[in-house]
Amino acid sequence: MMAIRKQTLIGCAILALFVQAAVTADGLDGFRKIAGTVQNAGGEVSKASASIAAVTEEITPEQQYYIGRAVAGTVLKNYKLYDNKAATAYANKICAAITQASDMPLLYKGYYVGILDTDEVNALSSPGGHILITKGLMECARDEDALAAVIAHEVAHIQLGHSVKAIKSNRATNELIKAVGDELPHSGNARILADLGVNVDDMVEELATSGYSKTQEFQADKKALSLMSDAGYDPAAMQDMLNFLKLKEEGQTTGFCKNHPDAASRLKNIKGDLKKFKKEYNRKTREARFTKTQGSL
Repeated sequence: MMAIRKQTLIGCAILALFVQAAVTADGLDGFRKIAGTVQNAGGEVSKASASIAAVTEEITPEQQYYIGRAVAGTVLKNYKLYDNKAATAYANKICAAITQASDMPLLYKGYYVGILDTDEVNALSSPGGHILITKGLMECARDEDALAAVIAHEVAHIQLGHSVKAIKSNRATNELIKAVGDELPHSGNARILADLGVNVDDMVEELATSGYSKTQEFQADKKALSLMSDAGYDPAAMQDMLNFLKLKEEGQTTGFCKNHPDAASRLKNIKGDLKKFKKEYNRKTREARFTKTQGSL
């Protein structure tokens, strides 16, 4: 009974999300507020010295959100948000379809997708549900399912806790929490303690430049396949996107080429898993809305 209900919900998930009157958050206004918070702080976030709780202490969902907010804000000091509400809402609807069909549909303040106004080909996720993808990467997708593959990969990093592990290994800071602390409820758990001298810029450098480990990238690709299938997207679109990136990375030293394993090794990693997904995903049914959105980029 539960299995039948789950399949029914999965089958309707994408359609329901794209005909609803409004999206939970279109992402653009939310990321604008983040950028404004960092700017109004007079650069204190990037200058802050780092402090963190003992490595064994759990980082709460609330703390993850505000740390991720500060990381996203620091990225937005270097990249402009793409001012396209329709495209941003579209990316967030895809994200909502993926997350609502997953086993982690809710976060402290939900998942947010923002688009960076750059031709670079890259994407980044930070703790607490913040996802940033570049306009250049969106333009690489040949259909909605391929774009869903990119978003599902970043969602997978969040759900697998990779960004939280990055916080712990890089000793995310007490000063970081202090920089956004005015927005935190005044509770005993809303602080990260201990002085280990790492700043937010170091963490951004780690996530945006060095990226996650190869093992974590492979794990995210594999989980993304399941996330896509559960939401009604064709996991084979991940293969399509990686094949395109394989061509794109020749002679490139920035973007995905810099902070992700090479596309060939990622393709090899998912080859066996793709055989598990046999159902029909009807990719063409999403063609019209994808074409409309791509035309606005």
